[in-house]
Amino acid sequence: MVPDRTILDVVVESLEHRTPGGAARLEALTKTALEMFLDQGYEAVSLDDLIARVGGSRRNIYQHFGSKEGLFIAAVSAISDELTAPIKSLKIPLSGDPAAALWLFGKAVLERVLLPRTLDMTRLMIAEAVRFPELAKTLWNSGHEQPALVLAEWITHQQKNGVLRKGPPPLLLARQFVDLAVTDIQFRALLGLPGAFKRDKALRVAIETFLQGQTSE
Repeated sequence: MVPDRTILDVVVESLEHRTPGGAARLEALTKTALEMFLDQGYEAVSLDDLIARVGGSRRNIYQHFGSKEGLFIAAVSAISDELTAPIKSLKIPLSGDPAAALWLFGKAVLERVLLPRTLDMTRLMIAEAVRFPELAKTLWNSGHEQPALVLAEWITHQQKNGVLRKGPPPLLLARQFVDLAVTDIQFRALLGLPGAFKRDKALRVAIETFLQGQTSE
């Protein structure tokens, strides 16, 4: 491999030049690899087992992904984008009851982070965070920072209209609300503890707590 080129550089360059037929094969390879990584963990997955399932060769994998690490990066990045997309496109009502708007936002975020697939991805990246710090950061951004960025726009609008009091930066407030609404429930779900299924009550308390601090004079 050429010095100063990362595994991700190899992956991106390869995917940019693939043919339609090759794209379909690579998509099948990536999806199968992801399922195996989620089911078995990074270390337990062998390229030989993957090839036995979907065909191809080690040469093909190395050509398109650089290594097993490159394949892992491609697989995780793809699912991260898939899970983030609905949050990026979420429209929070700018007028009306702020509690109702926060309820809509909180329900949408919790729905995504508590999906079995999302929980499996989160567990996998917790296990592999030291080996793949940038991917771990990407997953964190998908579940927490991206929702905060969406909510920060809504908070900015509410502050300008006097619905919420001005003070701390909107992004900081948004991050705090996401922590209030998501973190405890998500952590309980990851550990299989009771409480994750009482999310409506927990979200209601998070909204009340947040608004008490932002609407009072």
